[in-house]
Amino acid sequence: MQEAVTKPHAHPNTVLHCLYGFYNLGYSRKELARVYHKSETTIGNWIRVYEATETFERARKASDKKFASDHRAWLFDFYGKHPLACLDEVQKAFVQAFHITISKSSVWRIIHEYGLTWKVLERRAMHIKERDIFR
Repeated sequence: MQEAVTKPHAHPNTVLHCLYGFYNLGYSRKELARVYHKSETTIGNWIRVYEATETFERARKASDKKFASDHRAWLFDFYGKHPLACLDEVQKAFVQAFHITISKSSVWRIIHEYGLTWKVLERRAMHIKERDIFR
């Protein structure tokens, strides 16, 4: 239990319990600092943030998306037309189309955001081949 409290960043549940102790049980900042092995300043910061935002979690950094929605849609459409394309093929085609570098991991992350996994792409490719055969 002590490990959860003494880490540099407290778990949101720890902060919640601390705030509960402050508001509902009437513990002072000094008592809570001793119980949770944090400084009184930290406890005060938790209380200040809670009163200002009515939330007890750390602020999340807003992600700066490098690729716009049209870039993401292009990747999705590319895999619709070429379901068996390798990541390096998609990477090269993307660079040719937009003149922006993209890593293979970014391609992978973006297609996963659309729900495309290798299994899904493989099934789509098999379905396309079956459709061509039955024409």
